[in-house]
Amino acid sequence: TQMKASADAVAATVIVANAALPKSGGTLTGDVSHADNVKAKFGTGDNLKIFAVGGSSYIEEVGGGDLYVKASNMYITDRDNNQYISLVDGGAGGTVALKHLGATKLATTSTGVDVTGEITADGLALGDSQKATFGASDDLQIYHDGSNSYIKDGGTGGLRLLADADTAIRSADNSTAKAIFGGDVKLYHSGNLKLATTSTGVDVTGTVTADGLT
Repeated sequence: TQMKASADAVAATVIVANAALPKSGGTLTGDVSHADNVKAKFGTGDNLKIFAVGGSSYIEEVGGGDLYVKASNMYITDRDNNQYISLVDGGAGGTVALKHLGATKLATTSTGVDVTGEITADGLALGDSQKATFGASDDLQIYHDGSNSYIKDGGTGGLRLLADADTAIRSADNSTAKAIFGGDVKLYHSGNLKLATTSTGVDVTGTVTADGLT
């Protein structure tokens, strides 16, 4: 009789506990704790899993679908909630920004991206006729049209090449000089110097052929 009464009491406790949070839904009024690698699972195939292991936390999508995080304004912050790592502002069609120590460094715009600061990259690839432009009015343009390469100044000023040492125009394999601009100007043919400026005029190596001489 005593054992039956004890069993009935346990059953009653289980019934009360189940009644507090029925499978059809309910409200928790306290925290739910999970030990390491004990997962909260969602979906018929347990596709979404949330868990912690060895000090790291995971939100894992293991199904064939995608993982969506939805919000009108979404922020990813540091632990103190005072430095934005990244954010989506304005919902659909709004700006996506990446920050460093709270300062925006990259933000999407309607025409591309806006970068504040210096870009360090292993390379930059542009397609044919796609231009790297410089200046407020895109005055300086560097591009390749599929056949030829261009450094173009399209503004009202000039194009200046500045160097502390000599400025050289050379063959593609850098083996043959075409022209060198330094204290003097030197012009080459097949790697052989043909004309050089001097303090008194020009020095020509070879024959001068001209329509006239004044």
